[in-house]
Amino acid sequence: MDYQVSVANSGRHILIRVFMPMTSAIGVRCGAEASRLGVEKKVNGYLFDLRDSPNVQSAVDNYEFAHGEIAEFGFPKSSRSAFLVRPNDRSHDFINTAFFNAGYVTKLFTDEASAVSWLDKEPPPLGKELNWRDRFL
Repeated sequence: MDYQVSVANSGRHILIRVFMPMTSAIGVRCGAEASRLGVEKKVNGYLFDLRDSPNVQSAVDNYEFAHGEIAEFGFPKSSRSAFLVRPNDRSHDFINTAFFNAGYVTKLFTDEASAVSWLDKEPPPLGKELNWRDRFL
């Protein structure tokens, strides 16, 4: 099994655990499944547990994923995505920036409780324009 997608115990976000190095191919598969589950359960937060999944792609591949491939399967820009990584893992820094620049609300975390707290706080109403505070606070 490359990854596992489920609704978190709280029911407030989708949990995606990835068990192999992260590539666009894995991102497309788990992202599309997570997006479908989020729509089905009316959940708008996603916790990507990447502690066992360093990003092994080039900056170009990460950029293309964030600015093209993710839109092809309709991952919602109105969602929040927390990326849970190991404390010394810097391999997800660029993709996080690329997602931000593509209009997605994402944030890196090394502490699971902090990631869950950020995801589960009340998001702005759907369809309302986000501002920079919504991305970071």
